[in-house]
Amino acid sequence: MINSLFFKIENPMCLILLAISPDENLQLVVAANRDEQHSRPSRQAAFWTENNRILGGQDIQAGGTWLGVTTSGRFAAVTNFAEDPPEPLPPRSRGELTRNFLEGQSSCHNYLSQVHEVSDEYRGFNLVISDGNKTCYYSNRGNQITELKPGFYGLSNQLLDCTWNKVISGRNQLRQLSSSNFQIDSLFDLLSCRGDGTIHSAKFIVGETYGTRSCTVVRMTRSGIQFEERNFDAKGMLGSVNRFNFKKTQG
Repeated sequence: MINSLFFKIENPMCLILLAISPDENLQLVVAANRDEQHSRPSRQAAFWTENNRILGGQDIQAGGTWLGVTTSGRFAAVTNFAEDPPEPLPPRSRGELTRNFLEGQSSCHNYLSQVHEVSDEYRGFNLVISDGNKTCYYSNRGNQITELKPGFYGLSNQLLDCTWNKVISGRNQLRQLSSSNFQIDSLFDLLSCRGDGTIHSAKFIVGETYGTRSCTVVRMTRSGIQFEERNFDAKGMLGSVNRFNFKKTQG
């Protein structure tokens, strides 16, 4: 039985901060926290054995990924939508929304148009994808495909750029880091904020059964990709670190 309290809007949830084309060289900067039940089985970020062009973590329970890139520069990330689960539960896993985009060749608009046609087969989600040319956002709770123009964005478990404290402060702090060229450690420092105790103030969540499992930073230039994932235990202590730095490939 699903615990509906886990999905209530009061609970802390994931965070994805994005800088779209912040300068002439950087195409995309991402700083993201994955908040999840500690008991949910998953693989840490790596190049996938079944498709070595995809880099990201993998959800063992339902398949797919919460955030990933390809060697050619495609990017996809998904968050759940904060709401009580519908009855009956829709049949499809949200993790396949990212996986299918990373595995394919469709443009952002074409792919999201296809997703829109079957959006009621998923529980509430937010999806951000980039094909190397454009970055777009879609939620099946907003039902509108939005191309993200150059700028700074924040996404948690409401619609894009909602008024939650962690989203507003995170977006502003990301903008400030543009002056230092989005240094990797500075981005992780941003993600480590544990808040002041008020609702939605904490970016990093510590909890015995549910909390921030990993922090991920992506810096994508025209020619290459830096990808770093830091993993944490239930006490919020740093465990493994997975770093990747590679040049883009064609196709």
